[in-house]
Amino acid sequence: MKAKEDAIKSVGLSLLYEPDEPTDPVLDIVLIHGIGGHPVRTWKCQGPVRQIPTTPSSTINLSSFRKRLRKTAPTAQLRRSNSEPLLVLENNRSTGRTRNVLRKNSLKSTSRLKLTDFATEAGEKAHQGKTEVFWPVDLLPATCPNVRVYTWGYHTLVVDKKPLSLQNGIFSHAGELLVELASNRAALGDAARPIVFITHSTGGILLKEALRLSELERDGPLKEILSSTSAVMFLGAPHRATEHSTMADAIKSMASITLRVDSNDFVLQELSGANSPEAELGRQTFVRLWNDYNFKVKTFQESVVTSYRFLDLRAEATVRRLGSFIGDPRESAETIGSSHADMCKFGSSDDPGYRALASSLVRFITNEEDQRHTLNTKETECLAALVRPHFAFSETHPATSYPGTCLWLYDLNDFQAWHHRIGSNKNKILWIRGESGCGKTILLRSLRMRLERQWAGAGSSFIWSSAEGYDTNSIFFPGTSRPQHEINPANVYRNVLAQLFLQDPHLRKALLTLYNQPRDDPQTLDDALVVSFFADDYIDRRVETPTRRTFIFVDVADDADSAYVEELICRLAQLARNSDFSICVASAYHPELEELSSVSIVMHLRNTDDILRYVNLNLVAEWEERNRTVVRIGQKACGIFLWAEIVVNILNAAIMEGASQEIIEDTLEEVPGDLHGLYEWMLATLNDTEKAEALILFQWVILAAEPMRLNDLFVAVRLTETSPFKSFDELGPFMALHVGLPISMRELRQLRNSEITSDTPYQFHRWLRARSIGLLELKSDNRQVVVNEPLGLQRVQPIHSSVRSFFLSGRGFACLAEGCTSLPPTLSTEDFIDISHYSLLRACLTYLNMRDFEHLGGQGNTNHHHHHHQQQNQQLSPLSIPESPFRQKNVFDQRNLVMSSYPFLQYAVDNLLFHMLSPRFFRYFLPQRELFLALSANRFRLWRRWSSLLGTADPAAILAKHHGAAAAAAALLSPVFGARYRLERVFRKLGRVSSSSRAANSGGGAASLMSPITPIGPASPKTPKSASSDKALWTPQTPKFRLPSKLRPPKLSLPVPSARSPMKSPVKNRSRIPLRPAMQGRLDLRGVSLGLAV
Repeated sequence: MKAKEDAIKSVGLSLLYEPDEPTDPVLDIVLIHGIGGHPVRTWKCQGPVRQIPTTPSSTINLSSFRKRLRKTAPTAQLRRSNSEPLLVLENNRSTGRTRNVLRKNSLKSTSRLKLTDFATEAGEKAHQGKTEVFWPVDLLPATCPNVRVYTWGYHTLVVDKKPLSLQNGIFSHAGELLVELASNRAALGDAARPIVFITHSTGGILLKEALRLSELERDGPLKEILSSTSAVMFLGAPHRATEHSTMADAIKSMASITLRVDSNDFVLQELSGANSPEAELGRQTFVRLWNDYNFKVKTFQESVVTSYRFLDLRAEATVRRLGSFIGDPRESAETIGSSHADMCKFGSSDDPGYRALASSLVRFITNEEDQRHTLNTKETECLAALVRPHFAFSETHPATSYPGTCLWLYDLNDFQAWHHRIGSNKNKILWIRGESGCGKTILLRSLRMRLERQWAGAGSSFIWSSAEGYDTNSIFFPGTSRPQHEINPANVYRNVLAQLFLQDPHLRKALLTLYNQPRDDPQTLDDALVVSFFADDYIDRRVETPTRRTFIFVDVADDADSAYVEELICRLAQLARNSDFSICVASAYHPELEELSSVSIVMHLRNTDDILRYVNLNLVAEWEERNRTVVRIGQKACGIFLWAEIVVNILNAAIMEGASQEIIEDTLEEVPGDLHGLYEWMLATLNDTEKAEALILFQWVILAAEPMRLNDLFVAVRLTETSPFKSFDELGPFMALHVGLPISMRELRQLRNSEITSDTPYQFHRWLRARSIGLLELKSDNRQVVVNEPLGLQRVQPIHSSVRSFFLSGRGFACLAEGCTSLPPTLSTEDFIDISHYSLLRACLTYLNMRDFEHLGGQGNTNHHHHHHQQQNQQLSPLSIPESPFRQKNVFDQRNLVMSSYPFLQYAVDNLLFHMLSPRFFRYFLPQRELFLALSANRFRLWRRWSSLLGTADPAAILAKHHGAAAAAAALLSPVFGARYRLERVFRKLGRVSSSSRAANSGGGAASLMSPITPIGPASPKTPKSASSDKALWTPQTPKFRLPSKLRPPKLSLPVPSARSPMKSPVKNRSRIPLRPAMQGRLDLRGVSLGLAV
């Protein structure tokens, strides 16, 4: 719909055009004239128009912008320096339509964008012979049919060629524009639609003031004008001072032309704001907003002077021309071959000035359309191949910071330069680094929340990713480096690319090309391919996205190796240099990495005030010299916020028990000053029995394939052997396959770990907190949002990543295994973790072998229930023949019902292979014979149950399920280790022999009374003395098992505390602290909550 000229108001906002289709316009275009202008006459070309013949072949689909731009042969061009106009206009005659559009300081011949195709043939014929062309209505709708066009006008009264005083100046009109535009958009419900402003002459001053006023608003429709600004186009607007003139000279010269009065008139200077400080303030604010909001800016300069014979006219034209440059390469300044008054008037779509303006508009509209892009089927498949879901172990931090902390960052000059993208730091990454536990992740999350509140409504994008890894060698050379629970080093690159995939059209095209290439697995993009693409292709080119501001936050794990951190920082720094992205990285300190191109902020050297504030507000001590204790805690913390928080909680618990100031100060001096030393000091307060129980607990929490639910952990702890080192000394790695006779859930409490008397999740949670000394906590399942999630379904995790690294380094396990007499003193950390996995695997097999699951995947033990169990076997057996979709869904639902009805069953089924392949011996030298005998014992009891619960007995399907992107055992099934092919061989034989056995046997008999596993040793095993014994044991010929020489680690001893170690008595004067009766003689930390409260 086009507006008629007589319906356009001379004052205020008028709608000129909006699309007739019901589709939502891409953006709004607002035209603003200069002082003394008019909302119609300023933009209307009057006079004869040169006719441009068109042919039917030039008419194309107007919905596609890219196809409208065609190159034409270069034309002859006039080139001059910026200090003088290009063309001369004698006797004030019209220049016609012979304007040339030239790049600023262009020295090469450039091709022209022919925009005659922007108008349809019918529209071009309609304008033939017209002497007046109002291009916002006559030309722009054909060029940009999917936009809405406004014009805004205001009055400046003139009498006898003199402006009247006591009328609103240009800065007052800026406020009127802001209010009216915001009100109109809010009334139409289009407050968030992007805006492109087109200003002429001093209208640019008016717009800058309007944007400055919009920034001053906290929120609401007025604030949304700035956040919605997509681009600004200046046609001869004053921006700066030059070598021989001030910006006020340019403003007065431009205003005198549009208002047709003397440039030296005092009232004109007041109305135009030439001498007002607000003009300079608006200029500075606009440059800052340009950097902050990253909207597009395009400037055009005049290039015609009336005559060279009058030096004054030539000088004023030069002042206007040079003052209309911002001086920033991003503006891509161009000149229009016209005078200042006529440079905003175009007579046809073939006018060079209009072609230049329209080409920029098309580019802006295309960028906004790219933001609305909806992924097609192929792009969705490509994105799915790029994203690999994984369980985030690092989600142990609160979402917000402690009140009053983390505020020091926003006052730093380095941060301000990075935030507002000014100076030399605007294309550098912000690197927040510090010691483990100093609060880097909390600060990073706080920064993200602050920026989201500020920039969320400005069309900004926020990308968050975690990063962890020893190095990237494991990406290109699998198996070279796989520490326990290492998040794939390529995940950070996958996450960044996946989140940029939606907003970067060039990235989508490049990844689709990569995805369409032939690969071994057409459903996924392997890690090496993704990392190579990111490092060699993506970050080496200029990255431009339609999003006006993109913030990328990367949280690097504290235990990541310095080589991995250095490589990641260098790649992200390269991305920051080649884009407008604001990238912030948080990592460990790594003092050896000092020369990287980044804005480095060492956090543990700056957050002392935050620690003192927290301690002062939370320490419950009330003695007179309390401040001395607060200061001492702050000094010993050395910038480690987590250390101060744990110590405050410990001291508060002691104070509540009646400890005196002297005891508290002695305890404070005795506490180690580092985090790992603090953890060791806390665990040393447990007695030998409690340490043995805590060892089992931490083995599961630290070495589990994923954070375990409280109910699952309760069953797992009950199933785990209390002395696995003794079993390993007797059986070697085959202890994992020695399951024993089946037991029931009722018998489980009496047979294993009977000391754990908890019966409810609440009781077990209290036991867990006591044995972990507060180092473990419960978190809601972060894979789904659940309100008031039951306690038993919440997941158990360490309170901080430093707790995990403390145990994986061996120091934590050594502290708990101190009283274990069967533990060899020279056992390496790697061997200890391998033995732990043998014990965890045995617990999983023991659970699958329980009598409660007789109806799953195999015959019952009696003929009486054979028919009933056979019916249930048919329901839960693996699908071997094509079945109807209804039956498949029924089987699937029943399987899920069974898995959810028994705690720990889902974990045992899904992660059996993870614990089987985590030990190095099984990973490289899988005992195929022993594994076959274990799974085939008692008429394939374990094999049939496990395959039934998995939903398939096909070896290829089982391995594919465990090799998926989200599977914990995916990395362990790498071809480097060879375990996958050995497992497939064992599974095929199990399936073949199991099928023949099922056909041959009808169930029952003496075979069902056999032990569910008959382990066979590497040599000649000893047979059991009695068939009625509870366990069928074998004794190898050699007294102890030894790893093959290839897997034997170097002499790296597990750091078992010695008798002289201070860990034997972590508190010198324990008896001086008033304790509970059950805890006399040691510090009671069992009820202390150590969860993060930062």
